Amino acid sequence: MDTRRSSRGVKYVKYTKAILIVAVAGGVVAAAISFLRSDDAPVTPSAWIVQAATALNGASISDSTHGGVMPAGNQATARQLALEGQRLRVQRRFAEAEARYREAVIADPMDADSWADLADSAAAAAGNDLTKGRDAIMRAIAIDPRHHKALWLRASLELQEQHYAAAAATWRELQSLVAPGSSDARVIAANIVEADTLAQAAPVADGRGS
Repeated sequence: MDTRRSSRGVKYVKYTKAILIVAVAGGVVAAAISFLRSDDAPVTPSAWIVQAATALNGASISDSTHGGVMPAGNQATARQLALEGQRLRVQRRFAEAEARYREAVIADPMDADSWADLADSAAAAAGNDLTKGRDAIMRAIAIDPRHHKALWLRASLELQEQHYAAAAATWRELQSLVAPGSSDARVIAANIVEADTLAQAAPVADGRGS
């Protein structure tokens, strides 16, 4: 993803477990980052959760979906705005990128990619607070229920909000859509283990909307 900053309100503690996240952005390997988790359970989701949410800029885990026929001029405008948003994200100008993606989804409201990228940029602009991208995440999924990046973002949002069982279910949904044995599949498998562990360690009501 385009950002390496930690989420707001996340306290760092002693870590022992490493989870490798590989982000591929625009065909360029952005980074391989190890995030470590605490011995204490239950815990507030650590930085890797939010990092996972914004780590996917697209190449291996983004889909292009237009649910309807748009006038050619509108699609061209939307595409240009989306490309400008991507350029700004690479430059870490997240608030400006968010503004460009908002223009893009106005030009083409059925572009799931731009909705997912809007959510990503809004979260990054807010210090990796995924709640800022909630509506855009849901719009992307409403357009394309199999959109990889939108599902990744939703699972990470659920983890951020400590809805661990719901997050594990979303990771499993995404797992069924990626190539077995791929780097994405390996990261998702690790995320499922993590979410299941957190869900078992936190005996509270869990689920979407809880």
